[in-house]
Amino acid sequence: MRYLSTRGKAEPLDFRGAMLTGLAPDGGLYVPEVIPSLPQGWETWSYQQAVTVALTLFGAERVGPMVLEAASRFRHPEVAPLVPVGDRHVLELFWGPTLSFKDHALQIVARMLDREVGEQRTILGATSGDTGSAAIEACRGRPHLRIVVLFPEGKVSEFQRRQMTTVDDPNVLAVAVDGTFDDCQAMVKEAFGRHVGLLAFNSINWARVAAQVGYYVYLAARMGEPFDVVVPTGNFGNVFSCWVAKRMGAPIETITIANNANRGLANLVGTGSMDRSDVLPTLAPAMDVGVPSNLERFTGDAGLEFEAGFADDEQIRATIAEVDRGHGYLLDPHTATAWFVGEEKVGSRPQVVVGTAHPAKFAEAVQRSIGRVPEPPPGFEDLLKRPERLARIGVDPSHLDRLIS
Repeated sequence: MRYLSTRGKAEPLDFRGAMLTGLAPDGGLYVPEVIPSLPQGWETWSYQQAVTVALTLFGAERVGPMVLEAASRFRHPEVAPLVPVGDRHVLELFWGPTLSFKDHALQIVARMLDREVGEQRTILGATSGDTGSAAIEACRGRPHLRIVVLFPEGKVSEFQRRQMTTVDDPNVLAVAVDGTFDDCQAMVKEAFGRHVGLLAFNSINWARVAAQVGYYVYLAARMGEPFDVVVPTGNFGNVFSCWVAKRMGAPIETITIANNANRGLANLVGTGSMDRSDVLPTLAPAMDVGVPSNLERFTGDAGLEFEAGFADDEQIRATIAEVDRGHGYLLDPHTATAWFVGEEKVGSRPQVVVGTAHPAKFAEAVQRSIGRVPEPPPGFEDLLKRPERLARIGVDPSHLDRLIS
């Protein structure tokens, strides 16, 4: 399997090379030369089989034991349970170590990177909330990895921030940036252009996309018939993984993009163009993205391949309350966004809403919606009392240089 840069000016690489390089030298993102087809018998796969074979089809080697080890860290025996809620289903992807869907890929990618680098390397990335904590948890204590995570100060939930800043392993550094997520991401991309040897953990790295494809294949095996999917997304990585699974042969019919008030992707699907307006802080901060980096990997017509919609904060709060009252099921703000958008898309086929985070990660927003605080799973009771350790910088590349050089 060869990987090419989206900008066409970098040498082709294999899976290992694309994973270790992250951002291509020409500033593009690596994509596979071809998208493989699912082999016969995929309909019977377990979660572990689906993720292992998906990664193997894209060129990963000796990944099976890592997938099993990563899955063992999840708090639910099904790893990614499919739960009926009313006339729909929720794919619960939030039972990993940091209660976010990002755990599914990053627990595996960190293990692959640690095995392949052979010497200590620095992982650098930006997060709008969940990616950073999932990457830190996956990398903490690993002998060959040092991780530096940038996040926009004041624009992630307290739970998300403390998941990053209360980790005391010496190979971890959380960095609060006085700016937006797009500022953080721009600083990271600029640093990759000037510093040799940096590794990427976010969906710039194709390995993460490939791992996420696996849980959509598993979902298709569980459903056993054609179905629709609604994906809450800001950076286009999760929904792009769903689209790749569909291209591989999973019987996914309609893929609906759910945005919050930062509705650039919804505008793109609806009008064919995406404005570059300022990023608004919302109740669903992991989706507060103005420039979705993974969009560069998609070369089709978004209006033909996807449907889309958005929810503002008032609609998110109302949805959390309505689903709790009507079904006794608690949604986090991101999953509530997808539930709201999917409401008018319900048709004759089964619909799956992708649940991307545990409601306890966004306790303040949920409490304002339903009048009570969601209970965190065991192990997180004292998170908000633990001491924090972090660096603070401005939107200045030289500030970041001092932390990674």
